[in-house]
Amino acid sequence: MSTDGSESVTRRGFMRTATGAAAAAGAAGTASAQDETTEGEDGGGGGGGTEEVAVGPGGSLVFEPAELEIQPGTTVHWVWDSDNHNVQPSAQPEDADWSGTEGGDDQTYNTGHEYSYTFEVEGDYEYYCTPHRQAGMTGTITVSADAGGDGSAGPAIPSSAKTLGIATTAAMVFTLGLAYFFLKYGGDYAGVEE
Repeated sequence: MSTDGSESVTRRGFMRTATGAAAAAGAAGTASAQDETTEGEDGGGGGGGTEEVAVGPGGSLVFEPAELEIQPGTTVHWVWDSDNHNVQPSAQPEDADWSGTEGGDDQTYNTGHEYSYTFEVEGDYEYYCTPHRQAGMTGTITVSADAGGDGSAGPAIPSSAKTLGIATTAAMVFTLGLAYFFLKYGGDYAGVEE
């Protein structure tokens, strides 16, 4: 400290401030990443991610992809790309309660409609579009804990977590750089006369 009552920057004071700022930035980033979670329309939040199926892409009478292999807890999101389609199950495991789109076989939906369901029960699911079943518009979903064997070593990392990691690393590098500067060149100017 200087003799006139004003405080100078000390190494210890700098390190306390820098550590507090880095901790606050990390906590804010973590809270932001946690706010980005979503739930499926059928109440399932599932930890298995989301898969999208196009319904009648380009006016064709197919589901794309027609076959899916997913882990339990995965939400499948169907998006209509053409008119007069629905999603109705024809087979599913005994313990499952999937009922397909609302309205059963009698209700169809048009371009822009979206439907989601979170699959929790392992097994094979088969489904179809009522008006186009005879044309071959069918699909299958296999729910298995072993699904996703594409060589990935772990779960997918959401982009918010990647951003948080980059920001935290940058803050730490900045803090360490300033700490190095103060340690190398000093920072206690108590003896400096003005």
